[in-house]
Amino acid sequence: MARLWSGQKKRLVLDIGASAVRLCEVSKTKAGYVVTKYIQREYDSDPSLEGAQRNDLCTAAIREVLKEAKSRTSKVILGVPGQSVFTRCRALPPVPEFKVSQIVRYEIQQQIPFGLDQIAMDYQVLGQTEQGGFDVMMAAIKVDVVEKHLEALKPFKKNVATVDVLPLAAYNWLKHQHQFGDQGDCVAMIDLGAATTDIVIERGNQFRFTRPLNIGGNTITQALAEAFNMDFISAERIKRERCFAPTGDPQRDGKAGEVVGQVLQRLCNEIVRSFSYFRSLPGGGQVNRLILTGGGARLKNIVPYLHNQMGMEVKIVQPLLNVQVKPEAESIQKCPEQSVVALGMALRCVDAVTLDINLIPPRILEAARRKEQAFYWGLSVCALVLIFASIVPAAANQNKLVKERIEELKRGIRLYDPELVQRIRPGGTAPQSELNLKLNFRKQHLDTLQGHVRTLDRARRQRRFWLDEMVFLNEARPTLGKIWFSSMETTRFVEEGDKEGLQPGRKGSARVGVPAMAGGGQRTTGFVGIESLGGPAVRAAAAQRGGRGGDEVKEEENKTAVPSANGMIIHGYAESDKTLYEFLDGLRITSRQLPNGWFLSAEEVAFSEASVHRVPWNVLYDASTTGSTVAKGDATVPAGSPALYTFTVEVKFRRTQERPVPVLPQDAAAGGTV
Repeated sequence: MARLWSGQKKRLVLDIGASAVRLCEVSKTKAGYVVTKYIQREYDSDPSLEGAQRNDLCTAAIREVLKEAKSRTSKVILGVPGQSVFTRCRALPPVPEFKVSQIVRYEIQQQIPFGLDQIAMDYQVLGQTEQGGFDVMMAAIKVDVVEKHLEALKPFKKNVATVDVLPLAAYNWLKHQHQFGDQGDCVAMIDLGAATTDIVIERGNQFRFTRPLNIGGNTITQALAEAFNMDFISAERIKRERCFAPTGDPQRDGKAGEVVGQVLQRLCNEIVRSFSYFRSLPGGGQVNRLILTGGGARLKNIVPYLHNQMGMEVKIVQPLLNVQVKPEAESIQKCPEQSVVALGMALRCVDAVTLDINLIPPRILEAARRKEQAFYWGLSVCALVLIFASIVPAAANQNKLVKERIEELKRGIRLYDPELVQRIRPGGTAPQSELNLKLNFRKQHLDTLQGHVRTLDRARRQRRFWLDEMVFLNEARPTLGKIWFSSMETTRFVEEGDKEGLQPGRKGSARVGVPAMAGGGQRTTGFVGIESLGGPAVRAAAAQRGGRGGDEVKEEENKTAVPSANGMIIHGYAESDKTLYEFLDGLRITSRQLPNGWFLSAEEVAFSEASVHRVPWNVLYDASTTGSTVAKGDATVPAGSPALYTFTVEVKFRRTQERPVPVLPQDAAAGGTV
């Protein structure tokens, strides 16, 4: 996606975490990276604090950091926690690259139950698949969540330039520092933060998966406070000074070790579940190495504990490896594990990052675009005014500075639209930019695409699944006898005179070997399960679903009619003729209430004893799906041997607002149509 501020380096980097605010500044020299500024201010992160009180503490910490930094930069790089962001990796089919953004917008809209105007989203092309498609990482967040984080900047008159994702920022820095290694194995970064723990997995030297866990350092602190009946601040101090991950020795660990161990065990269980889920994904695999970062990595004995629990190599990252630190940033040496996120966001100002995600709200992007357009149009107007002034001979001869200014403005316009400069003529009318014609062309193309989308969406809204009918058939089976279904196909029962229900050029006809339906109905068979785009079937379906507008129905009636199925043909096996007739009776008396309050039942049931044949039991290992290969089954069953009975039943469904009264026929055992 387009990034409005790409290439602009001077930015103020603020990592506003759940327990601390960090400001970081990184520069690049010939010798490598240099941390020129690093300031950290912690504040009370007690989860029991009210939201307003916590915001006041955070604002005070930001004020202290900005005051010490003495930075006049107005543009800020801010981060949002991973638990607020929807992230997915998808393999897209082989398409032109300019269509990737359209597919991403469609995928995100399918996954998030909000309109595109309510979310901020971005994506990153990770590479190409073997089939020629694209591996894409997409990210989206609700605009309200971003706005809530941006409120922290309002008292300081700062404007946001980039909204990064905290775990992805940490991944960018560690990836740039080669902390994941170059072997291409499956490595997981565990960022142990105060409020959450973020998991980021890389496989084959490529980002694959991220997931936040609602367990962090504050969870351990709160557990200690409850166990020892103390306040949160005292428990936090004891955790940092005296607590450690359990060693396995109860006498050495004590009660505090038991409390810490319970929280860490929960964390390990969630990490194992996340790894199992990752293995089940396309492109997933077995994680074989862990790297730790965040404040939780400072807990004593955490590396041996996780090594024993996870059964794999575990180490704490070294984010300042081969990085120089100036005296103004010496405080970063005290706890470098906590600085990874801030360093990752600061990396954007000096170099390209692996995951260049920017979840800035659309309103800010739109305001910036309007400001940019106003600037260019202002240049155009000024150029035209100066051009008209220059055609006056006296002014053209006397004012050389004006001509130079005109040429300067032309150069500015040329950057915006080179062809516009060539068509500017002194004394002539203002030319129209070719960009406007291209814009109108793109709008027409967009209208065409929107029409296609509306057509597809209309088809989606009119789709019909057969789950209710299948559940109905299953409930009609006898409770004691055994019935097996070998295949089911949809069918269309056509009433006499229902010409719109038939496909163009096709007449309804009864199936061979199956009696005609009562009332003169006829049937067409085959897969006709697509909903009709016009005719009475649409109006009936619309009424049963709660109704669509009459205008929409009239519009769809102009489409070509495709018949909709209203019944099913079932082929199967029964263990006895009694079981078979119990199933037929069950079809006639069973009714099922649907979620919309209507009732589903069988309007008509067609059965012919000509479809019944005795077959051996072993036919279940290779059952026919058509029912056409069982005609000779009687001859293959030895006398006195157990056998099954084949059957073919046709059922016409109906939906009514009131529960139908079941009526059994007088002679159901005779077979035929009911």
